[in-house]
Amino acid sequence: MILNARSSYSRLLLMVVLITVIVSGSSRAIVHAAVNVPDNIRVAFFINLGANKYQSLTSVATLQSTDGMNLIWRDPQFSLPAGNVAAGNSVRFAVDGYRALVLETADLNAAIAVLKKIQASSSAAFVTRLTKSGKPVYQVTEGTYSSAAGAKTALTKWTGSGVATGVQTLISARVAGPWAVETGPYSSAYEAEIAADQLGSAGLDSFVALKPREGALEYVLRVGQEQNESTLPALQEAVAAAGGLNVRIPAAGESYALIRHDMTLNGNANKPVDFYAIPAGSGAVLRADPAGAGGINLLERSKRTYRGSMEVSVLNQSLAVVNEVDYEQYLYSVVGTEIGAKWPLEAQKAQAVAARSYALSSGMGYNIAHVVDTTLSQAYFGIASENAMAIEGVNQTAGEVLTSQGKVINAVFSANAGGITADNATEIWEGDDSFLTAGAESPDDGPQKGLLDWYYVALSSGQAGYIRSDLLADSGQKHISGAKYLKATAEGIAVRSKPQVVASVEPIARIGSGTLVVELDKVPENTDYSWIEGPVTPEVLLASINKRAKPQITGPLRTLEVTKTGPSGRATEVKANGVTVDVGVSDNLRGALNGLKSTLFTIEETGRYSILNGQGDQVDSSGQIGSLKIIGGDGTASSVTDPNLYVMDGKGNLRAGTTAPAFNFLGKGYGHGLGMSQWGARGLAEQGYDYQYILKYYYKNVLIEKDA
Repeated sequence: MILNARSSYSRLLLMVVLITVIVSGSSRAIVHAAVNVPDNIRVAFFINLGANKYQSLTSVATLQSTDGMNLIWRDPQFSLPAGNVAAGNSVRFAVDGYRALVLETADLNAAIAVLKKIQASSSAAFVTRLTKSGKPVYQVTEGTYSSAAGAKTALTKWTGSGVATGVQTLISARVAGPWAVETGPYSSAYEAEIAADQLGSAGLDSFVALKPREGALEYVLRVGQEQNESTLPALQEAVAAAGGLNVRIPAAGESYALIRHDMTLNGNANKPVDFYAIPAGSGAVLRADPAGAGGINLLERSKRTYRGSMEVSVLNQSLAVVNEVDYEQYLYSVVGTEIGAKWPLEAQKAQAVAARSYALSSGMGYNIAHVVDTTLSQAYFGIASENAMAIEGVNQTAGEVLTSQGKVINAVFSANAGGITADNATEIWEGDDSFLTAGAESPDDGPQKGLLDWYYVALSSGQAGYIRSDLLADSGQKHISGAKYLKATAEGIAVRSKPQVVASVEPIARIGSGTLVVELDKVPENTDYSWIEGPVTPEVLLASINKRAKPQITGPLRTLEVTKTGPSGRATEVKANGVTVDVGVSDNLRGALNGLKSTLFTIEETGRYSILNGQGDQVDSSGQIGSLKIIGGDGTASSVTDPNLYVMDGKGNLRAGTTAPAFNFLGKGYGHGLGMSQWGARGLAEQGYDYQYILKYYYKNVLIEKDA
């Protein structure tokens, strides 16, 4: 068919319009703007920011890589090669501080035996090999203390406990400190080791050390492990008399890294491991770069392996370990750790953008690091937590962040909002985060899908507990209260304290096939979406509350109730014994109430109920503990002594109570509930929504911008 020019033009125009509509309807609303996502991010594993800030402490850090590592010296002026660690070998780091020197012996097996005794109650026990009189000796030390007094207290403890009893020691137990004299420089590590052995022949503790000078690293010896500088002049003379080269007393604050040879219990104890001791206050940093693609294992962080470099330094007298890693590769692990490997790709992408935004908005929030590896920032568990879906979600959103008014937002998220997101201004941290969608319905019930309900039942013994619904059947009989009798359908059925199987918690009872129990309630299984905690005793709750409450609540704890809630139903005020529990912002109630999953909860006081007495007056049982009496059919009144009590409520339902106070918490959700709910993101993705919709559902008035 032949079309005239005008007809062809009209059809062409119509086709262009249709294509434009189709393309515009499916295109990503990504703005390319001047957002700068750095190449790398710094993640702190161990860092000390002060007692009232953040502390994650370790006395030693042990690194290993299947491909080996290259060590780099870094300080404010230089970045210099500092040596290599062979494939599969370990290297250890600590602060060059004060230690309790418990033993020096020529018997390695004896030293290892003492080490094991100390390790039973300390993670900072070491066996260090030196050479004296041409033979190896082994010093057993404990601790990396910031003061001589701290080391002295520890020394008294170890000597008093007799950990070295029966072992012949070459020196008296004493405090070993970081003060020393210096000899050198030497042309190589080998030459320095020979010089250390020579001085060891004079009975001197000599260690090779790295030291920067005029843009290069030198090998020197640090001789002595003195408590203070007062003994250094005499030590200087002794070292010079023993043939030391250019012996000097270094000024306090000079930068160095002492290299010890420590014996370990991992593998072959006869094989020494290089141990770098870094002084406080010098600004020195030792960085380990992986020699291949295998990553670096950090033994003290659950033996996890991480991409990128590890930097070790001293901050506030404590060892600091920071992972510097490619930003996107960091997110591979974060997304893989935070959500499931089988979750939809759009949920993975939403998590990637939220996590990237959250990390970028943090700035250098931890002094020498942007973030930490725990959920205080976001969970980061290394290479083992990566998976194909997480990597795909990160790669497909590379460089994308959420912004509001030109700034990257603090895109907080939680595991499960319990069906509705929180309002920060009134319910959580009392902040005005205008980009967080408050009160949004969230499809969070994913954890509940496919799980059976549980029956809450009363046993003939008077105990109450939970039994999974597939293990009980309706007996066809009724209790005198009108409640159903349920019949056990198998032998050895566990009756549990919560509607959930927890392998580490023993059942409160077991019942046999055909046993009758009384149905009290039917509830969902405990999950991140719906949960029951309790009954919790007053003693446990009061102790937990008073760790955080100011002022503390005067015990004993008789009543506990939610007295105010916010727009989403989350608790914003709780009173104990009629007194407001003041723990600061509302989200702190989770920790104060013995570690609840969220603040979206109600409290059931099992020992509190109202009773009509003989005169028809209503009596509150909370103030009458121990005085409850029941009149029997013969008119005789008897005290209730059994801890379990079953009553009919105003609606005729049989309820389980207790004669003494106890508390159940019935809740929804896991986490603070602000911003994106991870389970909600999964639910929306399963409904067919893309990651942009998901993000803009939980974060309002935001743009998705891409790294320029």
